Amino acid sequence: MPTDLVTGAYGYTGTYLRRSLESAGHTVRTLTGHAPADADIAVFPYRFDDPGALDDAFAGVTTFYNTYWARYAPGGTSHRQAVANTAALLAAAVRMGVERVVHLSITNPDADSFYAYYRGKAEVEDLIAGSGMTYAVVRPGVIFGGADILLNNIAWLLRRFGVFGIPGDGRYRLRPVYVEDLAELCVRLGAGENDTVVDAVGPEWFTFEDLVGTIAGAIGRRFRPVHLPPAAVALLLRGLSLLTRDVVLTRDEIDGLMAELVMVEGEATCPTPLTGYLHENADRIGRDYHSELARRG
Repeated sequence: MPTDLVTGAYGYTGTYLRRSLESAGHTVRTLTGHAPADADIAVFPYRFDDPGALDDAFAGVTTFYNTYWARYAPGGTSHRQAVANTAALLAAAVRMGVERVVHLSITNPDADSFYAYYRGKAEVEDLIAGSGMTYAVVRPGVIFGGADILLNNIAWLLRRFGVFGIPGDGRYRLRPVYVEDLAELCVRLGAGENDTVVDAVGPEWFTFEDLVGTIAGAIGRRFRPVHLPPAAVALLLRGLSLLTRDVVLTRDEIDGLMAELVMVEGEATCPTPLTGYLHENADRIGRDYHSELARRG
């Protein structure tokens, strides 16, 4: 059976990719910065400045599933450096004869975006298209399910506070996608041969205010929205970040939501509706805070 490499195979999306590939009978290995002591697959550490070490990781690999990126700059990894690191991964894959790359991108990447995250994602997509490998670029928006960050932590806040700060008018839209659907889509595309770019989106879209209200209704909490300027919400979230010892949401992420960067039109490519998931998992969503920094640590 084929051997596939998943970056971050014990991270959030990488975990579901690893499981989906293993269920399909594939052998999986990983390049990662963090792996559990009881990891049951071959683990190679990120060594972006050591081409030989990267070559060892890719030896014998058929398909490269890339989830590597940096949400913000913990420990000094900028979006510019994340692009350079991804270029090193792609170069090693090409040197070692990897046939196909499936890359986890983002909805609406744009080389001219105000947001460095989206500029970097667009640059990486260009690198993939020029790599010489066949490729599938998968573009999810807001991912939910399991140990997701955004939707779980909205529920966590709703369970603890009687009011909820909404940046601006709250009418900007987003389109969530279930993490298991996303992983299965990636695996299906990995079995293909054609170059393709696919938006990974579920069947429902919401305005941000409606999304928060939907989560509140599912977990049985009253929802009192308070509309605030984005700068005021960012200030409140900085205070919450001190409480949680995490980066809850950056100002760029707030502006990205308001600019509908996680919204696309078109047919659903992933079947699971958020409303059904919330109904089935209402008792556990938001019980605990999910920390991005703790996950990386």
